[in-house]
Order: sequence, then C-alpha cells, then structure tokens
Amino acid sequence: MRTTLTLDDNLLITLKKKAAEQKIPFKTLVNHILRRGLEDMETAAKPEQKYSTPVKSLGLKSGYDLDKIGQIADEMEYEEQLG
Repeated sequence: MRTTLTLDDNLLITLKKKAAEQKIPFKTLVNHILRRGLEDMETAAKPEQKYSTPVKSLGLKSGYDLDKIGQIADEMEYEEQLG
C-alpha cells in the first residue's frame, strides 16, 4: 500500500544512510523500524511486574505537631549530626 509520510530532514538522512549501510531498500528499513517500534510500545504498555513503594517509618516521636514539620526536620538533622 502506498501512503505519504512526512519525515524530519535529519531523520530521513539517517534512515537513508542506514538503508545504504545494510544494503536494503529504504522501504524495507522503514517498515522494519515501524514494526519494532510498535512491538516496543506493546511491551511497554504491559509491565511485567507490578511496582510498589516500600513503606518506611519516619521515626516520629509522640508529641510532635505535624503542622510544625520544620521543627521536626531540624531536630532530626541535629540528631544525625550527633551520631
């Protein structure tokens, strides 16, 4: 099937060079690259594993007012400096 496709100049140059290097027709190279791109899109859309964020305690001590988070950060930094 014939269709018109507009390519960026730099992409066209790169594709033509690759086709010449591999000694294959330009059309064959473009079809191959499009197929691989579609396959990659399909595998990227189906993650092989689910991701989860590990839960970690902030180590907050009772009696802290969460509205004063700056105070908490300062105290935690001070405790780190003490070792």
